[in-house]
Amino acid sequence: MKAPIYISRYTLASAQSLNSRSGRREHEGALIRTRDGYGCIHPWPELGDAPLETQLERLTYGGSTPLVDAALECAEIDGVYRREGLSMYEDEIPPSHWLVMGGDDPEAAKEQGFRIAKIKGSPDLDAVRKTMRHWMDAGFRVNLDFNESLRPGGFLAFWNSLEDFEQEAILMVEDPEEWTEDGWTDLRESEIPVAVDRDLVARYRLGDIYVMKPAYLSDFPNYQSRFAVTSYMDHAIGQMFAGMVASHHTNDEKLVSCGLLTHRCFEKDEFFERIQTDGPRLLPVEGTGLGFDDLLEKLPWKRIN
Repeated sequence: MKAPIYISRYTLASAQSLNSRSGRREHEGALIRTRDGYGCIHPWPELGDAPLETQLERLTYGGSTPLVDAALECAEIDGVYRREGLSMYEDEIPPSHWLVMGGDDPEAAKEQGFRIAKIKGSPDLDAVRKTMRHWMDAGFRVNLDFNESLRPGGFLAFWNSLEDFEQEAILMVEDPEEWTEDGWTDLRESEIPVAVDRDLVARYRLGDIYVMKPAYLSDFPNYQSRFAVTSYMDHAIGQMFAGMVASHHTNDEKLVSCGLLTHRCFEKDEFFERIQTDGPRLLPVEGTGLGFDDLLEKLPWKRIN
């Protein structure tokens, strides 16, 4: 018999827009509960995800999307640990980069132990370069994420305008421009550290950096690839699931970066208040499975199947 599935909707509020393709500051998602375990569905339609209502319809009737499949996988694993009364955090979670937001102070981040800064790119390349230099001058290496906000050829022109030391300080460039086969081939031929986080069959090539987002997909395109592990800028449940997956790779020399501290992008809620860090390192949350036992128990749950 198919296990019943319950959902609890939520809305996260951000202090500013969170990517170059969206200006919204309210972000809807849903937690799921099945077989004693919990997961999170948090779509980003701006980046190609089906809207939340479509995700929930697929969940209700046994359909599939990457987010639905990942949430069910999370709930399955979480439920095993909860039934055993155990925490999912068996290994230390690797350190993360600092996600740069307006007004951040590089020196303050450095004092906390951060050495890598992630900068969200935009078509305002003068502003992007100014921010890059601000953090590079403080001794940081940089990850860039343009979310394909540049037209084909746009990032290559930007890269060629940079000085050698600026290029050398960039660890990876995620979705540097709108994807085209020829355009991204030109980027690779210019030795730009291209990072890919979706449409792997079409886009990934050996030598690229794979951005693993456990809320979306946690399989490797190639086990020899360098990779990063990041959250999906989602609920604390999704964030901690990403942290748990990252902990399985703490000592993997192919791991180049983690982006697990996205709770600071959102206004505090009861779940985010439970998240603690030690400098750049995300810490386990108390409780069974992914934690948050009492908070999850008191949420309003609605059966959908």
